[in-house]
Amino acid sequence: MKKQEELIQDVAVFISGDYLQVKCHTARKINPEDYEFAFYTYQTGVAEAINKSKYTSFDTHQVLLKSGGEYRVKVFVRHRGDSEVTTKISQPIRKTRIVDL
Repeated sequence: MKKQEELIQDVAVFISGDYLQVKCHTARKINPEDYEFAFYTYQTGVAEAINKSKYTSFDTHQVLLKSGGEYRVKVFVRHRGDSEVTTKISQPIRKTRIVDL
């Protein structure tokens, strides 16, 4: 029996300036028009998400980070037909602030 390919293959996160940027990589065989994406950003030490997006057709998201720290992003992928939701959490990424003394 062949294992079914996971819908969410990877949640890529990177920092560009003061922004956390996220890209949700999905299985190649899906039709992207059948799905919509939402992104919740969490900072280590903070219980609630610091940013929550609404569902959109875009598989990318960007968040302005106001402070240094460690962040993770939880991606929600919802099928437009049956509203089934799949989630995956990114690996942690750290934003550091460099200050001249």
